[in-house]
Amino acid sequence: MTVRAPRWPGSLSTLFLCTLISGIGAGCKPDATAAEAPAEASSPPASQAPEAQEGPGEPAGAEEGATLAAGTPTVGEPDALDPQPEPANTEIAAVDPEPETPAVPEEPYKVLILGDSLAATGFGALLERRLDAHPHVVCYRKGKSASGLARPDFFDWYEEGKKQVEFREPDMVVVIMGGNDGQDLTRRKNGEGKRVSWKHEDWAAEYRARVDSFLGKVSAPGRKIVWLGLPTMGLRSLEQKLTLIRDVQQNAVEALGDDALYLDTVPFVTTDAGEMLTEAKVGPRGKTHTIRADDRIHFTMAGSEYFADRVYPEILQALGLTDVQGDPAAEPSAPQPAAQ
Repeated sequence: MTVRAPRWPGSLSTLFLCTLISGIGAGCKPDATAAEAPAEASSPPASQAPEAQEGPGEPAGAEEGATLAAGTPTVGEPDALDPQPEPANTEIAAVDPEPETPAVPEEPYKVLILGDSLAATGFGALLERRLDAHPHVVCYRKGKSASGLARPDFFDWYEEGKKQVEFREPDMVVVIMGGNDGQDLTRRKNGEGKRVSWKHEDWAAEYRARVDSFLGKVSAPGRKIVWLGLPTMGLRSLEQKLTLIRDVQQNAVEALGDDALYLDTVPFVTTDAGEMLTEAKVGPRGKTHTIRADDRIHFTMAGSEYFADRVYPEILQALGLTDVQGDPAAEPSAPQPAAQ
């Protein structure tokens, strides 16, 4: 007997086929429309969500996500093959300003050196030569050995200083003196000033008045003053006097304001232990020389060069100039004597 399958009505056949296909499709990958759905639509209810795994470094759902084919984006995540554009960097790189070039004067600066034997001999001559070799400096010098502000009856710096600045009209006056001033103060030949003994309590006040008077003679609006403090001397009795003299000079110079500079030269010629430096490396070759004379007051020629090499850049800085080497062939082979 032949058994024939019953013939289902058309609607029932269609329903059976859809149910069969739906059951098979439960194990297939979601189609493209499921991937584009919002994450909330594909997330299971809280009661059906998989429990978070406690293994370190493995987030919940890691195994489930590992079964996806390479390159297939997960639901609710941006397509890995279509990265989001990064925001443009709108910051503007900072441009470092160009360093300022020191102003070059239309006419060379005129510098006048005034002082005692330190200005009259080797150091003063070498400093004058160094400054005069600079293309933007013209240097003049007036020195007198054994002079100072204490004995105007011997040499009157109040009158001489005024005469020199009127004659040279300098932009800067460089002064070094005081090594001969640790003595009684005398009057000028015209009777001005007080006579005060060295050990008198009024000596410092009167000496300050003399420094102020001298500075008043050589100063002028727009003119710079550089007072070189006396270097260390090797005689203890003299050093005790110079301690007071340096202090008075520094206070007087600093009272003038920004147009005046007191340059302490003691560190230039003193060891780390505070002793007077007697030997040093001098010149471009750095050869060691004795720099102080036998009297432990003045410099040898090598010492004059050593001292001038340290003062010279300080003068240029006060003028606002950079160091420019002159033509060595044009420089004299030996220091010239002070102009009298």
